[in-house]
Amino acid sequence: MPHSSGEVGVCLLDAGGRILDMDSAFRSLTRAAPLPGRRLAQLLDWIPDTQPKAEVSVRHESIGGELEVMIRPLSPHLAPVCFTVTVRRVRTRQETLLTRQLQIARQTFDAFVDSSPVTILTLDPEMRVTMWNRAAEQMFGWTADEILGRPYPLVPTDEWKDFEKLYERVLDGKGFTGVEAWRKRKDGSPIRLRMHTAPMADGEGGVSGAMAILEDLTERDQLENQVRHSQKMEAVGRLAGGIAHDFNNLLTVIMGMCDLMELEDELAEQAFERVSEIRRVSDTARELVAQLMTFSRRQVMRGQIFDLNEHIRNSVRMLGRLISERIELALCLWESPLWIKTDPNQLDQILINLVVNASDAMPQGGRIELRTSQGRAPERLDSASEHHVLLEVADTGTGIPEDVLPHIFDPFFTTKKAGSGTGLGLANVYGIVEQSKGHVTVDSALGHGTCFCVFLPQQAAPRVVAGVGVGAAGEGGSERVLLVEDNDAVRRSTAKLLESMGYAVEVARDGAEAVEAFEGGLRVDLVLSDLSMPRMTGAELADYVREHYPELAIVLMSGNLDVADLKEEVEAGRMAFMQKPISLRSLSKTLRVALDGRGRQPSQLAG
Repeated sequence: MPHSSGEVGVCLLDAGGRILDMDSAFRSLTRAAPLPGRRLAQLLDWIPDTQPKAEVSVRHESIGGELEVMIRPLSPHLAPVCFTVTVRRVRTRQETLLTRQLQIARQTFDAFVDSSPVTILTLDPEMRVTMWNRAAEQMFGWTADEILGRPYPLVPTDEWKDFEKLYERVLDGKGFTGVEAWRKRKDGSPIRLRMHTAPMADGEGGVSGAMAILEDLTERDQLENQVRHSQKMEAVGRLAGGIAHDFNNLLTVIMGMCDLMELEDELAEQAFERVSEIRRVSDTARELVAQLMTFSRRQVMRGQIFDLNEHIRNSVRMLGRLISERIELALCLWESPLWIKTDPNQLDQILINLVVNASDAMPQGGRIELRTSQGRAPERLDSASEHHVLLEVADTGTGIPEDVLPHIFDPFFTTKKAGSGTGLGLANVYGIVEQSKGHVTVDSALGHGTCFCVFLPQQAAPRVVAGVGVGAAGEGGSERVLLVEDNDAVRRSTAKLLESMGYAVEVARDGAEAVEAFEGGLRVDLVLSDLSMPRMTGAELADYVREHYPELAIVLMSGNLDVADLKEEVEAGRMAFMQKPISLRSLSKTLRVALDGRGRQPSQLAG
């Protein structure tokens, strides 16, 4: 057959698909040898067998580019030629490579967009959605199948005009970034976003639409609210701590005067009853101040070994005042003492927070049960103590939803209405328990109540150190004491208490005056100093005494202990400290122990 030229080649086949003839273009494009009588499908294995009554089309990637082959059956009267095979180059090799690279780039881009944690979407000039990644599905609730090709649905009606102005700007080739606005989800709920939008070029100098990256500001706004809330709580805490400090000084004077009046033999019975009533009210006020101190985190946390059962029995009255009369508070305590080591005041905070939370879950009334037992802690609890004490606070309330449980101990997390809770109660419980080398868990289900389980390491029963113990706790002495206190009323009342116990008392208004007295030759057996004073603080005075008079006993007293290093020493038992307001009994015991234990570590004196 005559040879044709160009990019189209022709081959003729008989009824069995055998080659009758082919032109040079066919040979050049397919690189097939002109072997008449051979089946074309044997020479070119990528060409399918002929079909008697159907056209067959196939594409093939060759060295020279992409080829398209068309096999057509002919009329029987044209025999022996039964089929024509035409081949043409669709794309050159370079075009094929470019096409493949574009496909790879597109696939890479699509994979990046779809797996991105950031919401990415595109719109056409008519504001129809043309791309919608998985992050967008999660953020707004629409799937890609639901939204592609539809008008942009996120803009609330009242913000539509502003959105149109922004979009016109994008179509003019000017993007924008950092614009914050409200949008809406599929369920109609609002969501605050920060938007970054850029125009998409169409390759001919025009704009084919817009691409937007959207940030969810919900978490940022929550963090900002938490910071503001934390700052407010810190300010309130500072105010509460300051008030508590001043109030402790007043209570120290009131309670000191009550102690002195009760020591008078000539005090009439009626006067004694009045003094007792003043003391009772003062003790109540002291409890309130202790709660303020704990709230402001200025209460000293000193671990003590005590019986958990006895402590709960003594706390029932206080806890009963915190809950509704419609709620029953029941005890189910272990038959033997359960000795633990923690700060009793902090344990009260655990009980208060858990009982109040349980009460809030039972607005119609119910039952709260405090249970104690002995046993092993969970395996995940890393503790040196093999045996633990278990405190359970169980209620018959509404229960906690499953999705809330993982966040129950998170700071600032609360399910209560705004203004009804700080979100710090259970976080404080968790922190106190962890500080006590314990662990806390919660078990709850909707409609089946809640049970908080507090595991604390069990301790051996305490013993009294011989020679320094209970017998000396209420005794005074004849030693010489330097009292350092800047508050005139507290200084006078405390000096009278010391003198009533037989001590010889010297006084100084602050640490600087005390140092001047020492440098002037004053010699004493013990220094009793307030912590917060002008010119020279109690902590600075303690450092001076340790350096120059290491044998001298030191006892610090304050309404709060906000010196970090000193607080650590006190809580570890390395420094003698009295929490104001102080009473005659606590003053007598602390001073006697400090004086009799000179040369010992303070932690050895408690027994």
